[in-house]
Amino acid sequence: MLKVSDYIDVKKKAEELGCNIPTSIALLPRNYEVAVTKEDLLHESTTSTVRTLWRQNNVIETPLEQSGEKFSFISENAFEWVGPTIFISAMLLSENPHLVSITLNVISNHLTEWFRGIPRDSRKSKLRIVTETKSGHYKKIEYEGPPEGLKDLPKIIREVHNE
Repeated sequence: MLKVSDYIDVKKKAEELGCNIPTSIALLPRNYEVAVTKEDLLHESTTSTVRTLWRQNNVIETPLEQSGEKFSFISENAFEWVGPTIFISAMLLSENPHLVSITLNVISNHLTEWFRGIPRDSRKSKLRIVTETKSGHYKKIEYEGPPEGLKDLPKIIREVHNE
């Protein structure tokens, strides 16, 4: 399943909540759109893993959290991988577009190991990408399906960015 919808102004919301303003790539909490205060923000339980994988592969993230600050985590009780929401800025897409493929490949490779021993038709991953369009609007891309499908997302992200 792939769904594209409008999204809030990520940078404006970060400013309203007193968070760091993302400049390239960032992990957004699940409830970012509706949170009223910074204390309301909930990261997916997979956020730490994705951050570690990115660091190991020299992907530099702009964390929303201020230095020394941590948001709470939420975990699903189902046998599926629910990834954090990834924000990709217009600047990143224009200056370093191959980084999008790298970030998603790192996650995809991790999922190959994570799902090892699980029948292929039972493997389910969920990932949300928020990207800034060339016109300055924000779009959310929701992916739900087998981990192998993540490889198609960079092309879709570029298409949405160019809207």
